[in-house]
Amino acid sequence: MKDTAPSLTSVKPAGRKFTGTDRRAPLRGGLQGCGEYGAGQTAGRFYPIACVALEVTQRCNLDCTLCYLSDRAEMTYDPPLSVLFARLATIHSHYGPGVSVQLTGGDPTLRKVEDLETLCREIKRLGMRSCLMTNGIRASRAFLIRLAAAGLDDVAFHVDMTQERKGFASEAELNTVRRAYIRRTRGLGLRVLFNTTVFGDNFDELPSLARFLRDRPEVAFVSFQMQADTGRGLLRERPDAITQDSVIRAIEAGYETPMHFDTASVGHSKCNRYASVVTAGGRAVSVLSAKQLTHKVMAALEQADESADGHIDIRDSVRRLVRRNPLLALRAGVHLLGRVLRLGSGLLRGPVRRQSVFIHNFMAADALEEDRCASCVFMVATANGPLSMCVHNAQRDQHLATPERIDGPTGPSWWNAAVPRLSGGPDLPDLNDPALAPLKRLKGQMRALRRTQKDAS
Repeated sequence: MKDTAPSLTSVKPAGRKFTGTDRRAPLRGGLQGCGEYGAGQTAGRFYPIACVALEVTQRCNLDCTLCYLSDRAEMTYDPPLSVLFARLATIHSHYGPGVSVQLTGGDPTLRKVEDLETLCREIKRLGMRSCLMTNGIRASRAFLIRLAAAGLDDVAFHVDMTQERKGFASEAELNTVRRAYIRRTRGLGLRVLFNTTVFGDNFDELPSLARFLRDRPEVAFVSFQMQADTGRGLLRERPDAITQDSVIRAIEAGYETPMHFDTASVGHSKCNRYASVVTAGGRAVSVLSAKQLTHKVMAALEQADESADGHIDIRDSVRRLVRRNPLLALRAGVHLLGRVLRLGSGLLRGPVRRQSVFIHNFMAADALEEDRCASCVFMVATANGPLSMCVHNAQRDQHLATPERIDGPTGPSWWNAAVPRLSGGPDLPDLNDPALAPLKRLKGQMRALRRTQKDAS
């Protein structure tokens, strides 16, 4: 795995612990510092962070050709619930209620369902949102029923050709898997998300995939994640043809409408691009086509904010906006109605749904940009607090091997992912030498190298 510049180890947007009266201020300051806090910026204005990943395991039942884990990550052990509860408490202390916590890994479904139920209940108790990030292989209908009953809010399925699922030779063929996953969620009250890695071998299929996702009224959120050399895997640098602009054009071709990705921002513009559409009956229109009006509404909602925990309650703010500025509220309502009516005959063929569309541009592990790290909206919970996802990916082995103190009813204990259980002291071994690890616990380039060495011998 590639090493990042030592200076970036001090870039800890995660370390932006809440100490004042406004939890949004640290993220807002980071975005202002790099010139990204414009009129359309939602981060730091409406919420203190977009989401925080809680990695419950490093194990995975796939070996993707692109992966953000390190080659040796699966040599480590799963953190016990005491560690995960401590990290949830830290997330809550930084960002308050309302933040989205992603139960992820590896694939979290490799943990016992009882562990995930316990985590969902704790996240709900703290007033935060829970999202299961999974490839779906083990996320059966029965599995999801149990988690929904325990308070799970969202489920995000990651499906694409980098996973090399047997029997599927294209993204179009993988739509069979996507349809099956959607069926598993019906009637459970879960918000459904889909993630797709955009890489050289599926870029030409992006318009047709976007069209498929557009036409799934059950899907509330779609994320296209551009190829990046973030960790392990056999694929490395991104092809020149894959840029934010080219991905936007491909998605708009699939949705068959301009989507106005430049109206509203979610963090740094080099990291994330965001669009919002309404769909019905195989048609879609952008909600954010009136840029100036959108910015005026955002400013008015911010002024109407009376929250004390860092997350604006949009419904309450809208009600106050209607009372304080009825003319602006009327203009916004008329605009929205006009956009819905542009769905035309689609209104006769299907329900009207809103869908969020994201383009994520993660940085390569050896090409981190300090301003983007300092204004990150996508964090990972670590032993030292939340940390920018891209920084964490670049330093994953270092963080996995960091001893973590857990204060329990019988006194302190220590956890280190390199050993299988809690211990009585912090002096624990680092990760084992990969050369000594069994082949089954290696993935990516390291696994391929070991196979080559084994064949040669």
